[in-house]
Amino acid sequence: MAIINATITMSSDVTGYNTSINKLMTMTKAGTLAGLDQATGLVRKTLTSTNEVDLLVVGAGVVADVSATKAAKLYIKNVNSDSSQYFTVGLGKASAGAAKQAFAVADDVNRSVEIGRLYSGDWLLIPWVAASDEHDVFVKPSVSTSMVIEYMVFFE
Repeated sequence: MAIINATITMSSDVTGYNTSINKLMTMTKAGTLAGLDQATGLVRKTLTSTNEVDLLVVGAGVVADVSATKAAKLYIKNVNSDSSQYFTVGLGKASAGAAKQAFAVADDVNRSVEIGRLYSGDWLLIPWVAASDEHDVFVKPSVSTSMVIEYMVFFE
């Protein structure tokens, strides 16, 4: 049986906050202790404009088999070396098309919400609910020069 583990090791010597964290998470299926057993494969995309891009569209492409009733984890990384360049990451509705307002408020079905920025070498690993097109994942490069992002979804 497949087992997918994620490990994070973090240490900080920031004054007053000396911290050392070493955690292991076994990615499990919804409501069980059985491990996740599927993945989209590692995808790398080169983006050459500052336009918002639908990285993961619910029910389409590499994530067509991910559903709302199943567990899924999303990994995204900015693999660029320029520390001034970043990707803005957001969640929202892709089908709103031109009417969609980028990274605005989450309660309007035609909008998306910004969850943060990934600078050079930054990555994230979060749970993802592939419930509807209101849960698509967007990225927006900070510059129009060639920027590379990689991502992968682990799911059941």
